[in-house]
Amino acid sequence: MSFTVEKPPLPAFYDDLDLTLDEILHRLRDGARNRHSAFHTPAVATVTPQGAPDVRTMVLRGVDNAPLRLRFHTDKRTGKAYQLSQNPLGFCEIYDSNCKIQLRLACDMTLLDDGETVERAWAQTRPMSRACYQTETAPGTEIPAPGAVVPDTARIDEGRSNFAVLMAEITTMEWLYLAARGHARARFERDGTHWTGCWLAP
Repeated sequence: MSFTVEKPPLPAFYDDLDLTLDEILHRLRDGARNRHSAFHTPAVATVTPQGAPDVRTMVLRGVDNAPLRLRFHTDKRTGKAYQLSQNPLGFCEIYDSNCKIQLRLACDMTLLDDGETVERAWAQTRPMSRACYQTETAPGTEIPAPGAVVPDTARIDEGRSNFAVLMAEITTMEWLYLAARGHARARFERDGTHWTGCWLAP
């Protein structure tokens, strides 16, 4: 006796570039507000002065349209802040193991430490997060042991001077959807405020 194993249906975006682009934008926007989404914590890479990649996980705080930009929060005393002052090119990578989706984003990155965008972001930041920016010891500084630097929760608003917003303006997107029937890979290039897509060999 032989058995036929039914394969799960493919999503509508599988072989449709327009729907794939819609899916990317939907997942990015959802990632900014849904902490359970894999898109909530992309890996963000910058370039060191020596030309080496430097990667860390960051929390996606917001998504802007036209141009498409991702918003992250950071301490302006960090290594990545210095790296961006020397080289604005960056990269973001996201992988959702549940949905078998990988998204790779080439970006032009800008660090903002004043202006309306920053003030609005700071106003929306939770007190426990604000405390992280208040410490006098900059992130990455050598310390004697874990716990040697403890934020003073009574002075959390003093951290505003160290707070910055990292804006990652996306220039190219590469999408990979893993499927047993054949992986789907696509690239989208920005043309002004529009995107031009094509299929790639997986």
